[in-house]
This record gives sequence, structure tokens and C-alpha cells, in this order.
Amino acid sequence: MEDSGFSGVVRLSNVSDFIAPNLDCIIPLETRTVEKKNEEPQVNIRAKKTKNEENKPKEDKKSVKISLADCLACNGCITSAETVLVEEQSFGRLLEGIRNSKMAVITVSPQTITSLAVKLEKTPEDLAKLIASFFRRHGVKYVLDSSFARQFAHSLAYEELLLTPSTSRPLLSSACPGFVCYAEKSHGELLIPKISKIRSPQAISGALVKGYLAKKEGLSPCDVFHAAVMPCFDKKLEASREQFRVEGTEIRETDCVVSTAELLEELVKEEGVAEDVEEEKENNWTTSLSRGIIIGEDGGASGGYADRIVRDFVAQNGGVVKTSKLNKNMFSTTVESTTTGEIVLRVAKVYGFRNVQNLVRKMKTKKEKTDYVEVMACPGGCANGGGQVRYETMDEREKRLAQVEELYEALLRGNSWEESVREEWKRLDTNYKNLLFTDYKPVETNVAQTLKW
Repeated sequence: MEDSGFSGVVRLSNVSDFIAPNLDCIIPLETRTVEKKNEEPQVNIRAKKTKNEENKPKEDKKSVKISLADCLACNGCITSAETVLVEEQSFGRLLEGIRNSKMAVITVSPQTITSLAVKLEKTPEDLAKLIASFFRRHGVKYVLDSSFARQFAHSLAYEELLLTPSTSRPLLSSACPGFVCYAEKSHGELLIPKISKIRSPQAISGALVKGYLAKKEGLSPCDVFHAAVMPCFDKKLEASREQFRVEGTEIRETDCVVSTAELLEELVKEEGVAEDVEEEKENNWTTSLSRGIIIGEDGGASGGYADRIVRDFVAQNGGVVKTSKLNKNMFSTTVESTTTGEIVLRVAKVYGFRNVQNLVRKMKTKKEKTDYVEVMACPGGCANGGGQVRYETMDEREKRLAQVEELYEALLRGNSWEESVREEWKRLDTNYKNLLFTDYKPVETNVAQTLKW
């Protein structure tokens, strides 16, 4: 693991993501042709090798490698092989990408910032400045808050629901890559038509960097390096999707993803390093994180998609909102008509793999009557993602998770730059809206995966 440059804190078999990646790929990587040899009708005990056998050159066995793209196209397991994640997404690769680019941009999630703030006993604002200074010392030009990209996703969510016929509901959120992989590989025909086509904040941020910032700076996308720090290991897998490449090229919109825990290890290494980076004076969306400004959302640390749907619906139609907690990882919200008392909108939050499976069972039997579901594969949602800072005991984990959620709830709301960026992006690319959407398709099972090896 050390040879690959992958952080020593990453032990994927121990993380609490909804399902741990396999330690190794479970599908044979090549098919060998076995030649039947003509056997002589005799038994040679300790027979000496002939001269021809001694002089025979050794067969050159080529190693076969798989990529994250191969993992996405394979139905052998839900997410990916740990060995592939180790080779393709590491902090060493991130630093190498920064050095070899003309402009480097890092996107950081607010869940990462709040998790590190709890661990290092700092305020989220101070932690944001610390992270920005760390990356800028290494040559990064912009350090962005992924919440800015999430604002674009939120602005499209209610409109997408309105365009979804009642017969095609519930509409399922697509921000969680673990759930998307599960849907593609396990229940493609049932779930894929119902998954939101709006990109995740990480993917929108990639489009902003390679499709907007690059043009604004007069650079080609291949000259720009974009990496993200996320609370979930499956975000590494998401970044490798073919859908998230610059159109007509093999260039990824997000070149590398590292986890919160990996960043923590690097911050600890540089603890005490003098802050020799000039403080940001410019006030805009590319500098806000460097000045300690982080955007939160109503509705919890998983992005508040369900709550945004409810707010937009009520703003347009009115209604009485009622929310009930079914268990610590399931919430149900209804909107009742102010005149008839009839329920006119149902949304839910479903976190954790067990609850996701229950949701799928209800959908199979057509018993699920919800209009929109915010789905997260990890219990506790993004605040408890598999890439977050881990603690030894369950009691401490619960305590720290509550602190992370509390810090997230206290973050600022909204921003004043989304509309101006949207207008400028439109001037640079009239088809920019296409970069805010994607699509998914079921992963077919091949014959090799059905065999018992």
C-alpha cells in the first residue's frame, strides 16, 4: 500500500460505508487457453530435463490490470476492488497532478470540513482557512466549497419532479454514488428509470472547473487539474465514470478524489508549518472558502435535497408541512392542502443499506407511494460517510457524529454568486445546462460472473 502512495489511514475493509469494497477483484481477468499435451506412456521419476527443455525461453507472463472504469462496467460486486482504488486515487497522485498542471483547483465538501473541525477541535471557519492554506502552499490556485455546485443541483430538483409523471415516481436522488452503483448492478430495470438525472455536487463542480473556469482563464481542460476531498470512498468511483469526462475527450472533469481521513493525515504531517500564504482579499465564490465561508443547507448534512423539494413546493402551492422520524435513518414528510387537508406531496429520507433494501422491496410490490426520496447508502448519511474521520468505540462515533451534524446545521445558508456565474457560464457556453445532467444505465451480468470459480 505504501508503494502506491495511498494514505496509510485507508483500510477499506474496515470502513462503515454501506458495503466494503472487495479486497481483490473477484472476476478472473483473463481466459487462458489450455493446450493438451501428448503424454508418453511411461513414468519418469526425477527425470532430468533435456537440453531442449533447459534452453526453452521462459514464458513472459504479462500482468493484467483493471481500472475503475472496469469496475463500473462489471457486475461482480457492488462497488469496486480495493486494489484498484489504491492504484488510481491517492494523495500522492493528487500532489503529482498539481505539480504537472498549469492550474490546479480543489473542491472540498462541507461534511469534510465539519468532520475535521470536530477532530482537530477548531471552528469550521478556521478549518476551512487551514485547508485552503494547505493546498495553496502546494500550488493550488482555487479551493472551492462543493456546496456552491450543490446550489445548481437544488435549483433544478423541483422542476425535475414536476416533469416526472406520478406513474414514474418516486423520483430518487442521485447524489450518493454508492446507491447509484447498487441500482445499476442489482436492480437496474426497476431503479434506473426513477433515479434523478441531475448530477451530484462533485460532478457539477467538475463541470464548473473544466467547462467554466478553464474557459474563463483561457486554458484548455487538459491544462487544468481538478481534485475533490469527499466524505465517501465511492466518490473515487464516481469520478471515473465515462459520463463525467470533457465532451469528445478522455479528460476527466474530476481527476482525483481523496477522503477526509486522507486529508487529515496530510494536515497532521504539516502541523506547525508557518502560514506563508497571502490572505484572500477578493470576495467571490472562488475565494469564499479561503476566507472561512462555508455554505450549509436546511435538511441535514446529506445536502437537504428532500427539504428543498418541500420548500419549493410550498412556496409555489402553499400547504401544511408535517415531518415524522420513523427511525434514526428514515424520515417522512408530507404536505397537506390548507383547504381540504388532503396530502398533496410525500417525500422521504432513507439512509443506510438496510433501509434502502426495504425501499426497493416496497417499490417492487408497488407499495411505495412517495413522490421523492433522498437516498444515502451510509447510515447517518454523508456526515457518517466511509471516508470521514473514524473513532475507536461506537459511543465515541455516535458522539462525534452528533457534533459533526451540529456544526453543519450552524453553517451559513445561501450565496449571492450562483446567478452571476450561471449567466457568465451561459455566455461562454450556450449549452452549459447539459453539463448539469447525466444518465445511468443497468450493468449487464456476463456469463463469466455467473460461474462458480
